[in-house]
Amino acid sequence: MSTAFLVIEGIGLVLLSLYLAYSLCALVAQPRRWPLRRAPLHFTFVIPALNEAAVIGPTLRNLRSAAPGARLVVIDDGSDDETAEVVGDLARADPGILLLRRRPPHARTGKGEALNWGVAQLLRQGGLAQAPLAEQVLVVFDADGRMDDRLLDEAARVFADPDVMAAQARIRVRQSGVESRGWRGLLGRLLLLQQDLEFYIVRHIQLLRQRVWTVGLGGNGQFMRLSYLAERLAGGQAPWPPVLLEDFASGLEVRLAHPRHRLVFLESGVTQQGLTDVRRFVRQRTRWTHGNLQCAPHLPRIWRTPMALGARLDLTYFLAQPWLNLLTLGLLVYYPARALSRLLTGEVNWALTAALSVPGLLLPLAWVFLYSRENRLGLRRAAFAAAGLPVYTLIMMLSVPLAFRNFLRGEHGWVKTARHAEA
Repeated sequence: MSTAFLVIEGIGLVLLSLYLAYSLCALVAQPRRWPLRRAPLHFTFVIPALNEAAVIGPTLRNLRSAAPGARLVVIDDGSDDETAEVVGDLARADPGILLLRRRPPHARTGKGEALNWGVAQLLRQGGLAQAPLAEQVLVVFDADGRMDDRLLDEAARVFADPDVMAAQARIRVRQSGVESRGWRGLLGRLLLLQQDLEFYIVRHIQLLRQRVWTVGLGGNGQFMRLSYLAERLAGGQAPWPPVLLEDFASGLEVRLAHPRHRLVFLESGVTQQGLTDVRRFVRQRTRWTHGNLQCAPHLPRIWRTPMALGARLDLTYFLAQPWLNLLTLGLLVYYPARALSRLLTGEVNWALTAALSVPGLLLPLAWVFLYSRENRLGLRRAAFAAAGLPVYTLIMMLSVPLAFRNFLRGEHGWVKTARHAEA
């Protein structure tokens, strides 16, 4: 039995070392300096929308203000609210807004399929700018998104590199939407703050991944060169694979399609609503982890496709995340039980315990400190962020076994995240 304990603790030590090493590298990662030269690009925003009447109007008005010359395309994915009517009213006043409608039984089959269908329609019907496809960039945008005014200028400089096929904007979470009081309101505010803190950490990870051109694509603020999309569709291949994490999978497809393809990160960003309900939050994260599990078939291709070793290791690491998280969850149960057993028998090695615990505690506090400094949080709110981090991590880890259960059962259905109107 002692040998089994040693093996388990050895695995835990390896995982902790890997986590600390990767996090420290991400902590010090710096943005890449791009040339000032701007490519003459034409941007088309594509917004998949399912029952988004509460938010789609303000989003289109924000995009028109921030991107006066861009084309705005809304893919109504079988909404049964007033989404189509809201977009139609705006389109009549603005010829740069286009509404595409999917109807049952073909609608509501997933965001990726809506995007594949919508882009194919645009290429077929000529709903794009009159310019070469290589000079056009498609931007996937969420129905609740708000764009930084500097984002398109940065994208134009990044896409001046012909090898850049896709880019991901930085994401922030708006601190709004909490209406309840008492402990529910407190938990809602904690979730909002922690989601924004999480995306701050993701920003540093993206900066690190950019060194090997493997930046992860997200569903909001996802830029893709239209010539790449047209080539994929012409070859009978879906740019967004039919998985629950279609954005992550689309980035893998870009990187694996050609050794020269680059995925980059944009410092200018977009903001979006956060989730304030624990049940909805766990359901969303379950879908994300489930979608990652569905991407496992990409692993052999990663090691067959010519690319730098660092890129292969990075992509493999992110494909392994669900399994690493499941292992971590088991260790979170094992270590407290083992520590209690040793405490009762007087076998605690306090020096080793401190050596393992202190770095694991200091690193999260370093993230909170940097996040608080960037966002100019007061001491009280920074303390709230630090105290809430373990609670948030525990809630997030609840999604891991649920995702494995759904994946193993073959339950690949999805439930759309509900959004709320904002003042």
